[in-house]
Amino acid sequence: MSRPQRRSILARLEEAQEEERRRIAADLHDDSIQVITAADLRLAALDRMLEDPALKREVAEIHQTLQLAVDRLRKLLFELLPPAFDREGLSTALETYVAHREPAIEFSVKDELEGEPPEEIRRTLFRMGQEAINNALKHAGATRLDVVLSPQDGGTSLLVADDGRGFDVEGLGRPAPGHIGLPTMLERASLGGGWCHIDSTPGGGTTVQVWLPASPVASGEQPR
Repeated sequence: MSRPQRRSILARLEEAQEEERRRIAADLHDDSIQVITAADLRLAALDRMLEDPALKREVAEIHQTLQLAVDRLRKLLFELLPPAFDREGLSTALETYVAHREPAIEFSVKDELEGEPPEEIRRTLFRMGQEAINNALKHAGATRLDVVLSPQDGGTSLLVADDGRGFDVEGLGRPAPGHIGLPTMLERASLGGGWCHIDSTPGGGTTVQVWLPASPVASGEQPR
């Protein structure tokens, strides 16, 4: 199978995944969150009718549980369909995602692009950036995160660097807790006609750089 054919397959898979994310996000918003919110409103009405302090404490605890469920569902909703992605472009979407995902972390997003990449590229870069960011925040124990978008070799480069605990990149070929998504990123970039470099050492942080071409790679052409 030629590289353009593989990239075409990747594009269709990406679009199918995004459509499924949109469907799930709509179901969460219009069904699950609304049902829990309605139950919470009825609980508040019940609370106003109660006089027993013990029962009112029980109701308050149930209210907190329902609020926690709604908060978690809204977080999942944001993971599935970040609102800034379609409206404000790639760099703003990444910045909003980091700020929402971990408000306390120190981070920067530097945009050196002259314009937005094509939709297919923008979507793939965002999801790969999301994976790198999640890995840094969830598994690496990072306190600092830097994201850079830049033009390179006629395509777009995305770099995500963190100051977390790092890991041995030689083990990427073997499944390991916390790094399952990184080998997938390598394959995803290759299918898109680009590349993904992961540089990390134990205790030395991690840098992930992804490059994707602006247009399909000609048959037989190899990514850099």
